[in-house]
Amino acid sequence: MTDAQAIEGFVAKVAERMGGIDMVVCNVGGAQDKGSLEATDEECMATLDINLLHTVRTIRATVPLMAGKGGGSIVIVSSISGWKPGPVAQYGAAKAAEIFLASTLAWELSLQRIRVNTVCPGSILFPGGSWERFQQENRDHFDRFLERELPEKRLGSDQEVADVITFLLSDRARWVNGALIPVDGAQGRPTARWFGEAR
Repeated sequence: MTDAQAIEGFVAKVAERMGGIDMVVCNVGGAQDKGSLEATDEECMATLDINLLHTVRTIRATVPLMAGKGGGSIVIVSSISGWKPGPVAQYGAAKAAEIFLASTLAWELSLQRIRVNTVCPGSILFPGGSWERFQQENRDHFDRFLERELPEKRLGSDQEVADVITFLLSDRARWVNGALIPVDGAQGRPTARWFGEAR
């Protein structure tokens, strides 16, 4: 997802196989787990690349195809870290940039009948994911995190996020454009990392 030519090639193959493209989900992200002042310029740029720039590349490659079909729907998967503070600022900044990108593209692409919305998951538990590892390795901190930051005392599921994305892609959401939709169960802080520090 950091190679523009690879993305363009993939999009072209999908369009050929499926007879065009009318919906896109940008859902790649991550960051090296370093604090704001410890991360190098290269690490910060890598975080922007995999989060924000993969989204720009994907949308740039797909919009002409969507416009050619008469419109479509784009969902950018950002994060509640895009507006709730966490200790890895470069990740939050990249996610905030995705949110801004979506709100701007919603206006820019509306005349081509292309909707752009943002889904912002909170902490999501799924097999093999980082939250499952954290739960296994830091049970006390994990339990404190649930108690303090999540009113229902649980993390969300990937299916709960997928349900919202599916709705936004569908024609049932035809009048939803430029929206930012948290899928976080009213979560407080976006991370449990603070509980491992002297705070």
